[in-house]
Amino acid sequence: MNRLYALLICLLTLPLAVLGGTIKGRVTDARTGEPLVGTTVYLRGTGHSDQAQLDGSFTIRNVAAGEYELIGQLITYESVSQRITLTSAQPDQVLNLRLRDKNNALDEVTVQGHRDPEGEVTARRIEQVAPSIVNVVSAQAIQTSPDIQVANVLQRVSGVTLERSTNGDGRYAIVRGMDKRYNYTLVNGIKIPSPDPYNRYVPLDIFPAELLQRLEVTKALTPSMEGDAIGGVVNLVMKDAPAERTLSGQLGTGYGQLFTDRSFLGFDRGQVNMKSPAERNGSGYQATPADFPWVNYTHKTARPNLLGNLTFGSRYGKEQRLGVLLAGSYQAQTRGSNGYFYETGITQDNQPALRTLHVQQYSTAQQRLGLNAKLDYRLNARNTLRFYGVYLQLDEAQARAETDTTYKGTARPDVDRLLRNRYQRQGIANATLQGEHQLAPRLAATWSLVYSRATNNVPDVVEQDLKLTASGNYYQNATRTWLDNTDQDKAAYLNLKYTFLEGLDLSAGALYRDKDRTNHYLAYSLRPSGQPATNEQDINSEAYSVFNPLGIYVGNNNYTAAEKVTATYGQARFVRGHWEVLGGVRTEYTDQSYITSLPASEAANRGGQKYLDVLPSLHLRYTLDERQNLRASYFSSISRPSFFELTPHNNAGSVSESNVYAEAGNPYLLHTQAQNLDLRYEFFGAGNDQVMLGAFYKNIKNPIEYGLVTLPSSTVTVYQPINPGTGAATNFGFEWVGVKYLGNFGLSTNYTFTQSAITTDKGRSATAEDTRVSVAQKRPLQGQSKHVANASLLYKNPRSGFDVQLAYVYTGARIVQVGQFLGLDYWQRAQSQLDFSAEKRLTKSDKRFGLTAYIKVQNLLNTPYQVDILAPGAPALLGTPAVANYPYQERADRVSVVNQTYRAYYLAGLRFRL
Repeated sequence: MNRLYALLICLLTLPLAVLGGTIKGRVTDARTGEPLVGTTVYLRGTGHSDQAQLDGSFTIRNVAAGEYELIGQLITYESVSQRITLTSAQPDQVLNLRLRDKNNALDEVTVQGHRDPEGEVTARRIEQVAPSIVNVVSAQAIQTSPDIQVANVLQRVSGVTLERSTNGDGRYAIVRGMDKRYNYTLVNGIKIPSPDPYNRYVPLDIFPAELLQRLEVTKALTPSMEGDAIGGVVNLVMKDAPAERTLSGQLGTGYGQLFTDRSFLGFDRGQVNMKSPAERNGSGYQATPADFPWVNYTHKTARPNLLGNLTFGSRYGKEQRLGVLLAGSYQAQTRGSNGYFYETGITQDNQPALRTLHVQQYSTAQQRLGLNAKLDYRLNARNTLRFYGVYLQLDEAQARAETDTTYKGTARPDVDRLLRNRYQRQGIANATLQGEHQLAPRLAATWSLVYSRATNNVPDVVEQDLKLTASGNYYQNATRTWLDNTDQDKAAYLNLKYTFLEGLDLSAGALYRDKDRTNHYLAYSLRPSGQPATNEQDINSEAYSVFNPLGIYVGNNNYTAAEKVTATYGQARFVRGHWEVLGGVRTEYTDQSYITSLPASEAANRGGQKYLDVLPSLHLRYTLDERQNLRASYFSSISRPSFFELTPHNNAGSVSESNVYAEAGNPYLLHTQAQNLDLRYEFFGAGNDQVMLGAFYKNIKNPIEYGLVTLPSSTVTVYQPINPGTGAATNFGFEWVGVKYLGNFGLSTNYTFTQSAITTDKGRSATAEDTRVSVAQKRPLQGQSKHVANASLLYKNPRSGFDVQLAYVYTGARIVQVGQFLGLDYWQRAQSQLDFSAEKRLTKSDKRFGLTAYIKVQNLLNTPYQVDILAPGAPALLGTPAVANYPYQERADRVSVVNQTYRAYYLAGLRFRL
């Protein structure tokens, strides 16, 4: 019987002996205790290995009994080894590996800059220890997302919505319902100028996402930050020199579904006159028709998209004192849209009147170039010099084919076919030299010298008009326009920090920025010089004359302006126990001036403003435990008007035909001031798990909105930027961020509720169309959506290198253009957008060479851009026969004025690392 029991035991244990034992545990950072996702763990001399999962855990199965050396290895960390023994009596082992950063001799801030700088763990750590309220998107998250440029990445951040271009790409960020004018953009912590000809805000679609190390959105300003942001600050931290020599890059291609259904309308860029006749021949030159050759349009198959980037980084010299990072990105894309928009007027009873229907097709060839260079040199343990250089360029060659139909009651409508070609080059260049010095054991200093330049060049915009009539087709008037502007910054920063004792330090600093801007605009009008030919098909068959041979310089589109900002700050930071307190005050003195092209004898020829702002702030952080924070913040901030808004231009409108008031600048426009409050609870779980719940409130004094104003000592009413009569606006809401992983599957969500209110004066028709009254209207702020949400389904498997993301974005209805008349604002409909991305590692993770395949798909739902006027009397309006027969008017509760569709975009490629 005993022999029988022994035999049964052997039979039962034999499978276990064959399968072998199991080694499992977790890999963490030796300093912070954070899990190190992606660490390769292997048994030397065997084929057994695994990668640390999102919580740092690893499992190596089926290991035979014996002695082994277990190795843990991760880039930028020192490898660690541990001897283990598996026996038949003890076939399983549970142990933890703690890896030390190769740069652990540096201070904490530098360690964060070099320790896995592009990973999710670093991003979460920055959010956790930041002195104020910050959201961070890591390069790792950007790489695996469906996005290829920075503006689209921003839509994944809680409380951020986008204003899009005619191509459907995101261009400007709206933070917490505050319009783009209330935010500013930094590159490596330094403010950059904008190439926009009319405003301060930077077009974020100029930035290729591959150049970023991380993206930071700060929603509560500290005293050391520039104070002209009410919504938030977008900081683009560019890639930095790695601890080990690295060469990485990618190459991808794709196509837009829009151009599988129609051709791409292009033109020869070589035919574009980069300089106007006046620039080529002098301001007194009399232009002739020979100075304006026509470009040739062609219908063709759109080229496939091409995307590529290359990054090299290394450290050199004794003790690796010199760090070098060089990165470049190039993106060539064909984008476009199909759609329409209505020009509108107003009826006698304050209802929208439809005037002209523009049916449009856009075809745009984009070329986006980004170059980034970073150098740092450690002179010694106490002194470091850094140089940052960034160059960005976005070229767009856009052709628009348009059919205009002007409705005149029951009469036959006028129909025109218009073609426009527009070539635009925008560029931003920034060079920053910085120094970090430990002047004494308790005294540290940093300084920065900055030169930045933003340019915008739009040469020879051609608009030609072919009128279709019952008797034949003939060409109408044409225009040729040149526009360019330059915005240049020279700035110096100095910061001092003195540590009194552990947990208490004082900081002070100063900033001086000298900004100058030039803006040029020149337009020529060409008119048929004789009797139109019968049934013209080619504009070259029409004889033109130049109506204004010297060109037309329009109002304040031609100006030079300057802005000098002098700022100082002082702040104290106190850390004791669970508390961190940071508070202080900032002062900013602004001196703005401008000179227009108006005659020197006119009072409006030049002007300016000067003002001083004192901006206090206080930030509290209470650490419940090592993973939980409570935060409270107060800060005061401002927003300056743009130069264009301050210059006293007056662009007249035609009241009798379109009911559009003349537009005018406002030299008396006041800058905006705001008081801001924030509360937030934060939880940082294992791996990437996260919960954030916060609330915010803003009281805004002298907000800038467009409204109707009767000019002094006259009966003339103009539409201009104003500080509304009530002088204040409010904006409040709450935010939620939640990320949870169950194994390799994750769900990332965020939701923002925002409510705002502002009161402005609007026009209202009375008993006759030429008689109007002004009425106050309370409404939300322009750009504010009540509901904004993101939800992403995620699958991440570090072991196999497989990553999948299905990303959904919801943007609630919002005012995109403030109307001139009571209740007739332009509302963008709520949008739901769905994007997809996936990538798979093709090589083993423990190899030096890494190769990954990826795909990205944007706009799977073909989400349109739709804008309506929500007129109270719309049902009655659309019930009349004349309006009911207008195209695209399908519902009685709104008038559809804009609709654009873009279709899906597909991208696939390979990413490599050496």
